[in-house]
Order: sequence, then C-alpha cells, then structure tokens
Amino acid sequence: MRFSSVLLTVFALVASGLADKSCTPSFDYCSDILIKSKGFTEADLKDVLKGTDLENEDVKNVLFHCTNPGIVGHPKLCSSGCKDSATEGSHQCDG
Repeated sequence: MRFSSVLLTVFALVASGLADKSCTPSFDYCSDILIKSKGFTEADLKDVLKGTDLENEDVKNVLFHCTNPGIVGHPKLCSSGCKDSATEGSHQCDG
C-alpha cells in the first residue's frame, strides 16, 4: 500500500470518529441512546457531568439535553432511571 493511501485511510478514520456525534437540538436523550446510536461515548457523557452536582452519578440515571448538533448538556437526574420512548428526543425520567 502506498504511503498516501495509508495516510488517507488514517485521516478518514480519525475524521469519521470526530464527526459521528449527532443529536437534534432541543431534544432530550437517555445515555443509552446517545451511546448506541448518536456516536457519544460514556466518557463523553461523564465529561458533561464534571463540575456539576451530578458528577458522581451513573450516566444511566441522567437525562441529557441536546443543545447543538453533537453537543449535550443540561443534565437532569432521573432517580428511577431514564425512559426511552418510540419518538426521537421524547425521552424522560421514569416515575
């Protein structure tokens, strides 16, 4: 394989990893949806919680609000867990 081909392949893999995060602004998401289908990692979500009163909470118990495509914030604790729904972005806390 030529060096330019290898370089191009590596660049494509890196770029695709950076661009994979996506969410619809003003929609709420449970962590499992963000991780499974929106390109976020658990580490990304834990970073969102740093410096908040939810910093030590399990991300599975947090509802995240999409503020911009690929950016989540405004975490809300779901003491009974986060509930997924069939409608995109309509997630809520159980109970």
